[in-house]
This record gives sequence, structure tokens and C-alpha cells, in this order.
Amino acid sequence: MSFGENAIKLPPPPEFELTALDVEKGETVHPLDRLQIMSADTWEIFTLEFVSYLDKDYESVTRCAGAGDKGRDVIARHATGWDNYQCKHYKDKLSVANVVGELGKLVYYTWREDYTLPREYRFVSPKGCSSDCIDMLSKKSRIKAEIIKRWDKVCKDKITKTESIPLEGGLLDYINTLDFSFVDEMSSQELIDRHALTPYHTTRFGSYHLKRPQVRKPEPSAVGDNEKIYIDALLDAFSDADGADYSFSSVMDSEYKEDLERARINFFSAESLEIFSRDAFPTGCYESLKGECHEGLHSVVRKKFDDGYQRFLEVSTQSVNIPYDSHPLRHFLQTSDRKGLCHQLVNDLKFKWIKK
Repeated sequence: MSFGENAIKLPPPPEFELTALDVEKGETVHPLDRLQIMSADTWEIFTLEFVSYLDKDYESVTRCAGAGDKGRDVIARHATGWDNYQCKHYKDKLSVANVVGELGKLVYYTWREDYTLPREYRFVSPKGCSSDCIDMLSKKSRIKAEIIKRWDKVCKDKITKTESIPLEGGLLDYINTLDFSFVDEMSSQELIDRHALTPYHTTRFGSYHLKRPQVRKPEPSAVGDNEKIYIDALLDAFSDADGADYSFSSVMDSEYKEDLERARINFFSAESLEIFSRDAFPTGCYESLKGECHEGLHSVVRKKFDDGYQRFLEVSTQSVNIPYDSHPLRHFLQTSDRKGLCHQLVNDLKFKWIKK
């Protein structure tokens, strides 16, 4: 190595399961970047989607956009009032002037009693707020001062097209009574995190960015509560094949040791896929996968076999041939998952390897 050169360590391998998508498509468009290419109308619908699933006490969520919205975009109503999510889709970050312009409408229309003050007022923008705007929103007392200072330039002739609204008299007295602690922004990352909890997320952002965690291996001597049913069914199948009475410990000294070990690995793989699906895909996605698997195996399970072990082998062989071409999880599905689905179906009491 030459003088002044430093060795560079190789980056660690990825801590997720690679899929065909990863190597065929390369690096994907990150959800944060996708926010930037949404149209203004799509942005409001996107906001409506995640607000509808916020863990709050909302009775209804409606879109109030276009002419006559009086400074309200996505309205979430609760028992004692409402929250407002103000969608601003600009080419640049929100400035102090942008925020003041919107809050000027709020001040004017609540002063006129067209509607009440919201419990929360959140600015929702794909590019977020400028540094100065963030500083203002973090120091709530500054919000009122900025509105008053900028009123003539930003609000006076822009609240309505039909009249000029000077900040004087009763309107000035009213704004001086207001506390703007209910006003804030939602960061782009918070928007993504919130939207990820909705069933709309994968349909809007796709699954390319999703990374399935690596599968945890089973403990050789520790059987989980969720393993007892399918393992007992396998032990019955092994016993049925040669007339022995196998237990979990005794089977480890038999020719079926590898069958059981592979079955546990496959089961853990399928369980991992189920958790991944629950976290990243709409509700019911994994159940539909199990339904397709059951349908693909049903006729094979019903066939007559000499013993339960033969049924287990034939069903396992068939399980890897079931096409899942139209299923959302197809890019994440591995051979171990396909076989592990069989054991999950046994756990669900959909079928057994032998009839008792």
C-alpha cells in the first residue's frame, strides 16, 4: 500500500433477503422521492388516506378543496370539534410567507364565525418547511407576530377576490386573543411513516422498496407453542410409516431427523413471511396466500397413500409447484415458504398427514 493510502473495508452484506426485484430493477425510487412527483390533487388524496387511519378519535375525514374552501383542505371531525391538514404542494419548501398566507384565512374566517378554530392545524407538504419556517413553528409566539407584520403584503388582498381585508378594529383585537400553539407541520418522513400504516401504502408506493428481514433459525431443542400441532402431526406421520412411536427427542436418532429439521426451517420461514406481510401489505394478504396454497394442495391431500409420511412427501413436492403469479407476495416467496405454508395449514387444522 502506498504512503497516504488507507484500506477501505468492504461494506457488510445486506441484512435482508434478496429478491429477483432487487437484482433486476436495481435501486428503487424511495418513497420520499415519490412524494416529489405527486400532483397537487394526488397529494390531497394521499393526505386523506393517511389521515383516515390516524390513531385518533376521528368520526369522519373529508376533503374540502377548491374554490370556497376558506383555507381548509382535509378536515377530520371529532366529538368536540375538528382538525385541519393543510395540503401545500409547491415546487419549493414552505416559507414563512406561505404559512402566514394560510393562517390569515384561518384568522379571518374564524373571526367571521364561518367555522371554529381547529384543535390541531398541520401543514402537509412534500418538501417540508424552510429553516426559517421551522424556527417560527417551533416558537409559537412568533407566529402571531409574523401574521401581524406581514398582513398587508400577504393576507390583506389575498384572502378573497372580492374585497380587501385590513387588519384593524375587531379583527385586530381578535388575532391578539389567539394562541397559535395548535399550529405545526408534519415532516415528510412522518407522512411516510403514517401512510405506511394504511392499506393504501403498497398500492401507492409499490413493493419495490420493501426489504424482507432475514429468517430466524429454529432452536434445535426448543419447540415453540406455535410448533406443537404441526410437529405432532409429523411425528404421527413418521410413526405411521414404520410402526414406531416417535417423540420429538427419539425422532432425532431416526432416519426422519432431517425431515423434521427441514420442516422446522420451512415453518420458521413461512412465519417470517407472514410477519413481513402483516407489517407491509394490506390486511388479509397472507391469509389469501394460505388460501391459494390450500386450494393447490387439496386434491393431493385427498389422494390415498400407504402412510402419512408418503402424503407429507407428496404434498411438500406439490407445494413448490403452485403458481402464485398474481399474488402481491410473489416476489418475496421462497421455496422454504412454500413448504412452510403446508405446516401452517396443518396448524390451522386444514388437513392432517394421517386420519385418526
